Amino acid sequence: MLIRLATLSVFLVAISLSSQAQRDLFNQHQTGLAMGDGYTTVTGTVRTIDDKPLKDVRVELHDNNGMTVGSAYTNVSGGFEFSQVRAASYRIVASLGLAEAQDTVDATHSQETVRLRLPVTSKPNDGIGNNSVSVAQFKVPEAARTEYIKARDASAAQKPTEAQKHLVKALTIYPNYAEALTLRGLLKLDNRDLAGAVDDLDKAVQCDGNYALAYLVMGSVLNLESKFDDAIRALERGQTLAPNSWQAYFEMGKALMGKAQYPRALQQFDGALSIVADKYPSIHLYKANAMVEMNDLPGAASELQAYLEKDPKGPNVEEARRMLEQVRNKQEEAKAR
Repeated sequence: MLIRLATLSVFLVAISLSSQAQRDLFNQHQTGLAMGDGYTTVTGTVRTIDDKPLKDVRVELHDNNGMTVGSAYTNVSGGFEFSQVRAASYRIVASLGLAEAQDTVDATHSQETVRLRLPVTSKPNDGIGNNSVSVAQFKVPEAARTEYIKARDASAAQKPTEAQKHLVKALTIYPNYAEALTLRGLLKLDNRDLAGAVDDLDKAVQCDGNYALAYLVMGSVLNLESKFDDAIRALERGQTLAPNSWQAYFEMGKALMGKAQYPRALQQFDGALSIVADKYPSIHLYKANAMVEMNDLPGAASELQAYLEKDPKGPNVEEARRMLEQVRNKQEEAKAR
């Protein structure tokens, strides 16, 4: 038996809806406050690889424990600012869709400036490259984009009703808004409305065939419906558009598990871990399941132990402990033969 885990959470990080991102509501962009002892200001810019400013990019400030201590969005000049930041070292992460850039900053001076480059260009393309900015995204009216950002932040704050109101406005202004349709699909997925989610996601990929996240969420929904062949096709397209997406590897691994292709599934889970490290320890549980199916009991025990060590208070701890005990019992039985 496979351990059944929630799948929605793996996509929330991509649109700033993760549990960590919920803490970002306390945005440290507090202009006009005087700087006190032990505090500083972090400013910076986010630009494309062809040196054009990027607006509405989400920027997060992480402490040394990986906690998000502040977030902001870039302005029309690609600029951002975190004021009243405690003097310390931080990791700063900028993300737009599935494109991401990060750097470390030593904020122990009066003011620190960071310059980030996202792996996108200002020129639309046909989706054959790795650009995250598609022709369809350039067509989105500013008013619709503003409503979408409000919906995204409301969803991060666990205010789905408010998020829905802003999505209605965004899609009224521009019905072919792939990002808004995808977020609405995610909210429907959260409510277990799989059919409704599929409808929104199908429309999203029709509106923007280069929007990777729509394919990845579609793959997740199809996995939930046990439509593994369809999920693989959607995820293959998503991986083509976003080759560095850990979500694509993770969902592909789940689809391959459904097809009983365990060695290939393991490769996909390893790919996810190589990108996201141990931010999502539950990936170790999926690896353990694959190894049990392959009768690799030592490997399964190692993965289960890794999960328990990295997420000792996780929602699947008791199930993992029971599974680890069963694996160890089987190992002892094998030795006794």
